[in-house]
This record gives sequence, structure tokens and C-alpha cells, in this order.
Amino acid sequence: KETGFQISVSQKKLAAEPDYTDVTLTAAERVRALAKMGCCIEINEDIEPRRYFRSGVEMERMAAVYLEEGSLENAYVLYTKLITLFVEKLPNHRDYKQCSAIPEKQLIMKVMR
Repeated sequence: KETGFQISVSQKKLAAEPDYTDVTLTAAERVRALAKMGCCIEINEDIEPRRYFRSGVEMERMAAVYLEEGSLENAYVLYTKLITLFVEKLPNHRDYKQCSAIPEKQLIMKVMR
């Protein structure tokens, strides 16, 4: 019984959020849905920032591959995640100020510029 309730709540939540592949939506609504996918990022204070920077390097590489392949939606979501992670979320990490000499950080900051 509890499982059925959880499923129906999840289905309602999914039904309430627009799907970027829905062609009945306006272009602006579809882009907003993609951006929402890219902004859903949480960081864990127990994971050191260096690991996030390493992941960011890989995310940027994959976004560039998607862009080159013409998969604009996937590239957009990854670039949005990068921006959200490195501009909004990670600077608030308790250990962020201690990682200024990390080579991956320098690379990510260069990409962000």
C-alpha cells in the first residue's frame, strides 16, 4: 500500500513537469525544461572539491562531443550543469578555498571564461 502511494506521488510529479521533447510546448517552455534538468545539482560536503573538478573536466569533454555530434539538448544540459556546479554550488563547499592550486580547477575556470 505504501509503495502504491509513492508511485502515484512520483507519477504526479512527473506529469506536472514539462517534457522538453513535447512538441506542443513553445520553444521557450522546452528550453526552460532543459535548463531545469541542468540545474538539479546537489553537492556533498564529504566529497572533496578536487573530485568535482575532475568530474567537471569530463562533463565539459562530453558536452563538447554532444555539441560536435549535433546533440544540442544533451550539450545544453551538461553545460548548464557545469555552470550551476562551478558558479553556484561548489564555491559554497567548506573546502573550496583550499583548492586554488588544483590543475583541474584552472582548466574548468578557463572553460568557464
